[in-house]
Amino acid sequence: MERDETPRGVIGGQVMRFQRVTSTMDVAWQLVEAEAPHGMAVVAQVQTAGRGRFLRRWISGDGDCLLASVLLRPPADAAPLLSIAGALAASDAVRALTGLACAFKWPNDVLLNGRKVCGVLTEVRADTDGSVTAVLGVGLNVNLDPAKHPEIAEGASSLASEMGIGFAVVDAEQAFLAGLRERYGQCLDNPRATVEDWSARLSTLGKEVTVRREDGAVQGVAEGVDEAGRLLVRLASGNVRALADGEIASS
Repeated sequence: MERDETPRGVIGGQVMRFQRVTSTMDVAWQLVEAEAPHGMAVVAQVQTAGRGRFLRRWISGDGDCLLASVLLRPPADAAPLLSIAGALAASDAVRALTGLACAFKWPNDVLLNGRKVCGVLTEVRADTDGSVTAVLGVGLNVNLDPAKHPEIAEGASSLASEMGIGFAVVDAEQAFLAGLRERYGQCLDNPRATVEDWSARLSTLGKEVTVRREDGAVQGVAEGVDEAGRLLVRLASGNVRALADGEIASS
C-alpha cells in the first residue's frame, strides 16, 4: 500500500493505493470507521470482489482499469446527486484523455459509442444526527480488452479499444479526481446544472423502457428526469412514475 498526501479535506487530497483489495469500496468504508477525512480516495490495481449495482461482480484485469472509491461527507440534500456527479466526472476524464464525448445510460453507466466504458456506484449512510457519509466508487475501463472477458465482451469498451492506443491509468485517476472536485462543487452550488448536464446526454430518454426493480418491473416511456435524477416513466395508464433506482432491461 502507498499513500499520497496533500491537503486534507480536498477530493483526492489523500490517495491510498493498493496492489490488491477485495473492493476499494470496502476499504473506503473501513477508513470511514477510522474517521478518515472527506475526499480521501482509495485506488487499487486489482479487485478480487469488486461490485456494481445489485452486487454484480465488476470485471477487470490487472492494472488495466481505474478502480477507485472516494469518501465523501456531503450535505444531505446533495447525496442523491453523487452518482450523477461521478458519471459526469468520469465523462470529463474521458474527454480530457481522448477528446471523445460520452453518453449516459440511467442510472449510472457511462457509454462510448453505445458501449459501457465506466460504471459508478454510490453507497450512502445517514447518522441519527442527520449527517451523511458516502462512498462513491468508479470503475473506468482504461486499457481493458473486453474480448478477453466473455461476460462483458458484447457490451463493454475501453479507452484503449476506442482509440487504438494505451493510456496510463494514473493519468485517468488524476483526470477523474480533478473532474470530481469540480462536479462535486457543482452539486453543492448549482445542483440544477448538474442534472441538466447529465440529462442532456442521457441516452435513455424518449425510449420505451423496462426498468427492473426489487418490487417488480416498470414499463413505459422514459420522458425525463427530475431534480434528484429520478427517471420519469410514463406508464400505459398515462400516469408518470418517478424511479429513484432500478436497471434498464431494454431501451
